[in-house]
Amino acid sequence: MPPTRRWPVTKDIGLILFLDFDGVLHPDPCRDEQLFEHVPRLSRALDEFPEASVVLSTSWRTFLNFDQLVVPLEAELKRRVLGVTPRFGEIAPPRELVPYRRQAECVQWLADNNMDDAAWIALDDRTSWFEPYCENLVACDSVIGFDDEAAARLRTGLLRARRRMTLSLDEIL
Repeated sequence: MPPTRRWPVTKDIGLILFLDFDGVLHPDPCRDEQLFEHVPRLSRALDEFPEASVVLSTSWRTFLNFDQLVVPLEAELKRRVLGVTPRFGEIAPPRELVPYRRQAECVQWLADNNMDDAAWIALDDRTSWFEPYCENLVACDSVIGFDDEAAARLRTGLLRARRRMTLSLDEIL
């Protein structure tokens, strides 16, 4: 079984971005020359959020190991990647998340890493794999992928998550 993370996850990690590939980092379907064409845009979008770490939730994780998955990512984006979500068939999700497989995988990764209360965002094109109106989902149009509009929504979602994270820290202190 391929490794599911690069290094141990600690509580000092700020925001988690669960990242899909198809329909996000490139259109779905796409031509070979379009593969990973939106990686630079995502890297730029995350520049403002040094506290954001990435967990790969892409279905590519079912046939590629961790080292293969990060190859198409730019160095700065690659540095942020903590690991991959578990596969739906390998988990026992809460009953209410059974219909929402990608969300269940994200929630399971958080639980496995003792980060149940962490601020997180999922960047994905499969809205049906998340609960309706899931506030943690930034949806991309699969035919286009991560365009400027999606980048603006991601920024808003990350700012909101950062604020929630800051408020939670204030409560602790």
